[in-house]
Formats: sequence, C-alpha cells, structure tokens
Amino acid sequence: MLKKLFPLLILIPVFYGFNKIEYKNSTEFIIGEDSVFNGYPTPKDANMLFYIQKSFNTNAVVYTLNIDSKGQINKDEPINVFWRRYQEQGQKRELKYVEKTFGFGVKADFLKDRPNTVEFTIVALKKLKLFATVDTKGNPTVATTINGKPAYIDKVFITAEHTKLLPEVFAVELFGKEIKSGKYIYERIEK
Repeated sequence: MLKKLFPLLILIPVFYGFNKIEYKNSTEFIIGEDSVFNGYPTPKDANMLFYIQKSFNTNAVVYTLNIDSKGQINKDEPINVFWRRYQEQGQKRELKYVEKTFGFGVKADFLKDRPNTVEFTIVALKKLKLFATVDTKGNPTVATTINGKPAYIDKVFITAEHTKLLPEVFAVELFGKEIKSGKYIYERIEK
C-alpha cells in the first residue's frame, strides 16, 4: 500500500508546497514559509517600504517613505503608517492612537552622517532596527537584519489571536532579500 502512495507523497509538495516569490531582480521558489500570505491581498501604495499582515484578518498595515518630488525625506514625518482595510473596500485608514502608541507606530531619527537616511523602529518590535532611504533611482528602500544578514525587508506576517484590546502575538515572520546576493531570506521570531 505504501509503495502505491509513495509517488503521490512526492508530488504533493511539488504541486502544493512550493510558492513562487517574485522580487524585482529574481524569482525564487521556497517551501512553505511564504504560504502564510496565500489569499491575502498585496498593497500597492506609492513609496511603500513594506507591509504587515496578520493571521486573524486580511487588513494590512502599510509603511511608506514620505518623500518630496526631489527625493528628499520629510523631516517632520519621514515614515507614513496606515491601514489598508481589505476587509472593507481596501480603503486607507489612519492608525488609531492605541495602534500607534502600542503597536504599529514608529519612532524615527535621521542619521547624522547620512542626511537622507532615517533609522526607525516599530513600537511593538523595538529590537528590529530599520533604515530607510531613497536609492540612486529615486525608489524608497528599507534595510534591516534578517536571520543575521543585512537585508531589504519586503513584508512581515504576524501570527496572533485578537481576543482582547491588544492582540496576543505568537510569532513574527520577516520576508526579504539579502542586500549582498539578492537572494530570498526569511526569519521566524517566536514570542
């Protein structure tokens, strides 16, 4: 019986376990990790740095770089953070006070030695240092460390349960690509 099922067991991961990830410069296949985003819409906002989605609904928190027509980062509010409410009509909604203060808000400072670069952290992920700037082509970029390597971050997935005022977080997953090689990189942080 097992001999008859063996060919099927090999084909299941081939058809269902690999997910195609398309990045600006490459296409890679991974097993499993990116499947957490299956069925979730992808935000397409201008000047987007990255976005966060959660396990309990399809809404996304979007982080964009606030830049002018000359590519200069706004000194007063360098990072814009807002909801994309996909459970409604996909409209943009500002974060509420509690969401900014205890969850998705940012604390940002400009680097003194790099005038158009901002170091920031997300309030709920204080240990994750992020660096946003504008590349030579005028595109916003954000770098951090993923799995011990310098990387550009694309998206974050949070596994949580929302039963109280603030969700209980079980894991945070970071998705991006290595700065040096351009290869896909992933890290899961258990809470």
